[in-house]
Amino acid sequence: MKFKHIDKKVVYKNDHFEISQEKLILPGGKEVWWSFIEGVDAVGILALTDDNKVILVKQYRPAVQDFVLEIPAGLIEPGESPEETAYRELEEEAGYRAESMEKIYEYYSSPGISKSKTHIFLAKSLVKTKQSLDDDEFLEIIEASFEEVQTLSLVDGKSILAIKHLEILGTPSLREK
Repeated sequence: MKFKHIDKKVVYKNDHFEISQEKLILPGGKEVWWSFIEGVDAVGILALTDDNKVILVKQYRPAVQDFVLEIPAGLIEPGESPEETAYRELEEEAGYRAESMEKIYEYYSSPGISKSKTHIFLAKSLVKTKQSLDDDEFLEIIEASFEEVQTLSLVDGKSILAIKHLEILGTPSLREK
């Protein structure tokens, strides 16, 4: 089964993503136009305090017109590795520096329309520092036990996956430094 990419045109572009249309020939020979969003890769950080609290941020998300509870996260800057972004974003958003940062997985956020990836890290041995929010960031830090997190209404995909990771592996093995 082979798809053939024939032509591509960018229909919109800004600092965070571009929308393009691409002409493809499908395996059956039919010619179609598909739309894609080319975005910046991102990180999410599952941060655990020494007393086994999960660090979450609560922030207003204009796209859904509501406040959303999420793990700390952010976009990877040009020239920055996913791990460097994870360290930076955890400190900027949550005001914690991690002594240990381990990549636990990566995934395509929406492979039907984008090749953007989200990289999820586990941060442990946290040291409290100070938040350093961007001008457009307004968020509240919430520290919740694993049991409390399970009762929260999480609607953010990266956060749900990270918490499921805790459920599958169990919190005792994650507490080890």
